[in-house]
Amino acid sequence: MTSVDRTPTEPETSKRLLILSWVTAASSLLSVITVVILALTGQTEAAAVAAVASSVAAGANVTVNIRR
Repeated sequence: MTSVDRTPTEPETSKRLLILSWVTAASSLLSVITVVILALTGQTEAAAVAAVASSVAAGANVTVNIRR
């Protein structure tokens, strides 16, 4: 007999939050790697700009509230 319950076993929001957390972690790691590479190659001004830009981007938070 086929079940009529179509409720997903895992809420969709937890999947989205997991993806968002991985994207955030990957972009932060990429920013740090970029700054280190620029600093090691002697591009201190570019490293400083990249560090400031990544810290500003990390400080920006977007909150969306959806009411049903």
